[in-house]
Amino acid sequence: MPIKAGATRTVCTNRRRPRGARGAPRRAVLTALLALLTLLLLASVAQAYAPGHLIWAKRIGTSTSEASAWAVARGPDGAVAICGWRDVPPTGQMPLVAKYTAAGRKWVWTYPTAGFASAVAFDRAGNVYVVACVNPGPGGDFVVIKYSAAGVWQWTTAPYDGPGGFYDWARLIAVDKSGNVIVVGWSPHDGDEGPIISLLKYDANGAPAWPAAVRYDPLESDPDAHAVRPSDVAVDGAGDIYVSSTSTYVRDGHYVDSGLVLKFAGVDGSRLARWTYKPLGAPESTFSDIAVRGSTVVAVGATSDPLDEGAGDALVVKFDLSLQQTYRREWDVVATRASFAQAAIDGAGNVYVTGMQYVPGTRKTKVVTLKLGPKLSRALWMATYRPRSSYAQGAFIARDGAGNVFVSGMTATGGRDCILTMKYSPSGARKWLRTWSGGGAHTNPPCSMVLGAKGDIFVGGSAEAVGGFRQAVLLRYQR
Repeated sequence: MPIKAGATRTVCTNRRRPRGARGAPRRAVLTALLALLTLLLLASVAQAYAPGHLIWAKRIGTSTSEASAWAVARGPDGAVAICGWRDVPPTGQMPLVAKYTAAGRKWVWTYPTAGFASAVAFDRAGNVYVVACVNPGPGGDFVVIKYSAAGVWQWTTAPYDGPGGFYDWARLIAVDKSGNVIVVGWSPHDGDEGPIISLLKYDANGAPAWPAAVRYDPLESDPDAHAVRPSDVAVDGAGDIYVSSTSTYVRDGHYVDSGLVLKFAGVDGSRLARWTYKPLGAPESTFSDIAVRGSTVVAVGATSDPLDEGAGDALVVKFDLSLQQTYRREWDVVATRASFAQAAIDGAGNVYVTGMQYVPGTRKTKVVTLKLGPKLSRALWMATYRPRSSYAQGAFIARDGAGNVFVSGMTATGGRDCILTMKYSPSGARKWLRTWSGGGAHTNPPCSMVLGAKGDIFVGGSAEAVGGFRQAVLLRYQR
């Protein structure tokens, strides 16, 4: 009789069973299981994310409770934190912080007072520290808030109110290897003068590590000084603190900017070094970022001429730990204005920078990314990106252990502003490029970019949703 496919027919026989036939069914089951496992393995490989794939875009904010992101930080075990503000009626804008892992959001909190969170950091145990500007207005102050890795509130420092009771704004935060928290902010010199730097340090329990805040006021030594604005902070292996900034002076009735780097002792906040950049080909300079690795310090920014909009070069300066300049480079390829936004350093002393450059004859810009040798005199490679009918700017740069370079910034596609993210190979070849828009009319530049621990990359920012309301967003891409 016919046998259906897959059916089994039993035949009775008096013949002796062949040797080994007793184990045949077991081998068949084992073979089937192995085949199934192989298929599952192949299926999982086939479903793996391709490089540059947007794994997810997480949003905070609704039409009745808008939100915005100000900073992103990477923690241990692939954790990421984002901070900013969220509108919570009837209070209004309140400081916001949320923690994510590769799987998605773990927790989110709004701190119960009016204000916004401007910077966030992790310690080695995974605790999250947020600096928040509270009670914004003429007498606003700032505080530091600590949450555990699980999102449990630990402590809040007393509000910092600088001399005179004017508005104090914290912009930068860092945590050293001992768990001490460093905060850099702005405070007015007095009611009429521009801001000066306020530097504070707290221990892991939220107690002040120094007897008082350290204030850097250039007016104390230079009557022509007007203001100083910090842009970035870094901490070296000994716990000493480096602050990049721009100091403004009054010269012949005009305001003139000068790039400034300061070094403070971690143990007591005493100022160890002060270095001001004097441009080669333009009267002004600014610093936007500072990086420290081992015994190397790098600051980047730009030079400019307020009387000539097209004049100015991208700027990168290299120091030793005592802030003695070792090398500098004012980068200008085609005699058009450019600036560097952020830098990274590898173990060989090479410096990676990204920023923007004006396209000659237009008011449009393109992203420019370079790998410079240890002496900064030679570009080992240079890569640019410019969409045909729009602009593009680089804002953040990072390098992974394999030498790949990642850049995030801003561009526009289809008439909409978009967050731009790119990957370059160790030799500078672009591997992928992605843009993202919130769906509404406006998308802000990214606020931060960090590399994850599982082959991913996180980019934070703010954007309008389709309904026109603002949201804080965190993008996760496959590297």
